[in-house]
Amino acid sequence: MDQPSKVESSTMPDAFPLTNSTTRILCVDDEPNILSALKRMFTLVGFSLTCVESGQEAIKLMESQNFHIVISDMRMPSMSGVELFEHIKLTHPEVIKILLTGYSDLDSAIAAVNRGEVYRYFTKPWNESEIINTVQSAIEYLNLKTEKDRLLAVTQAQNIQLNELVATLEEKVQDRTQNLTLANQRLKESYFSSIKSFSNLLDLRHMKLLDHSKLVADLSMKIGISMNLDTEVCQELFISGLLHDIGKIGLSDRVLATKVFNLPQSDLEVYKAHGSMGSSCLKGLEGMKTISENIKYHHERFDGNGYPEGLKAEKIPMGARILGVVETYFELLEGDLTQSNKSSVEAQTIVLRYKNSAFDPNVVDHFLKVLNVQQRPSVQTDYQINVKEKANTTAAKPMNSKELQSNNLRPGKGQETLKKIFTLQSLYSMVGRFDQARILDKRDEQGGFLWVSTGVKKFNPNSELDKWLKSNRFLYSESEAAWYFPFD
Repeated sequence: MDQPSKVESSTMPDAFPLTNSTTRILCVDDEPNILSALKRMFTLVGFSLTCVESGQEAIKLMESQNFHIVISDMRMPSMSGVELFEHIKLTHPEVIKILLTGYSDLDSAIAAVNRGEVYRYFTKPWNESEIINTVQSAIEYLNLKTEKDRLLAVTQAQNIQLNELVATLEEKVQDRTQNLTLANQRLKESYFSSIKSFSNLLDLRHMKLLDHSKLVADLSMKIGISMNLDTEVCQELFISGLLHDIGKIGLSDRVLATKVFNLPQSDLEVYKAHGSMGSSCLKGLEGMKTISENIKYHHERFDGNGYPEGLKAEKIPMGARILGVVETYFELLEGDLTQSNKSSVEAQTIVLRYKNSAFDPNVVDHFLKVLNVQQRPSVQTDYQINVKEKANTTAAKPMNSKELQSNNLRPGKGQETLKKIFTLQSLYSMVGRFDQARILDKRDEQGGFLWVSTGVKKFNPNSELDKWLKSNRFLYSESEAAWYFPFD
């Protein structure tokens, strides 16, 4: 039988990505006519084959030559296809194995799939287009696997280099790593090393990236706890927040230094890809599947008008929905989304404005709850208000002389007159005009706020009191059916 020589086979290129002409295929069958048919079929579409008539010959040949795909008959003298594939599985696990068998050998074919990890099997006579398509599909699989292995090797090499470059920052990195270890003890040492290296990479690329990411990570985890999410989910939220902008390390200095709304269209498209790029960096690492999805989709909108895929509502991962709210809040504080930096109250108001459109309403409610609890100032020091014990719920009444010491007194930290929103005198005066309205002052309690109940269970945009409260930056809680003031 006319067969390719060993010299010809051994000199075939091993470069990736593989093509029809560069893929090395070994065919094994004890029937010369079968080998001839296979050779003719594959030659017509540009493949080169090496053919042998026994499993022993195949094993010997593979000791000196590399092959990408082995196609073997099931029933052969001395060594069956199953036995051959079991041997190849041990010695050349990366090789794709395709089995040819008769209808009577189906049980043996199933055994081959289980024992030899067969990629596909065909019954004789085979369909030529089907077997050619299968081989080409196997080539695509090999190309993808090789590229994945290459990228993983590059990432691991970069991790080593980064660890050497940031030796002077090791003490700070160790502190961060210890915090992560306490939050998630189930992750392996290699998993933490990867997170640590990526964090270092953010710090090296742009110091602001790491500082911003730490804020996002901390608040995201607190919101997850407030929503009673599983401990593991909250831990993944923290890591997602810490690494959510990892894709920005691939952006140019010009893009990083320009506010989003000032980016030209070409740069904006590059910027929009940073979530997907960050996800690609992590999805190949063990335990990073959920985290990579959170990072990829944290710019999706609840109404489906976000990017990269336009996911909507519940189809957006919960972690991504939380990250989207938190990142927007901090970018408003930092002035990345607007012409100037916003105050906490202004940023909260903007987030609330996009509730149900850009953001998950449930996430927004917990975001406001968590944010205002951790920002709640001291009642006596910051407000100089006398609050009677066991008398928090009161009808609106005139303020006493001590409460009227300053016409500019308001529930907030601001001391400059121009920054004050309303006086307590004006609040009591307005609420006192409505018989059913009540002021509920819980600021001396842990996590408490200044609440106003209008006596109506729903927000009424035409109500004079509702309009006044909204214009003075009170926020409406649907769950409590009342207004509360977000302290800045």
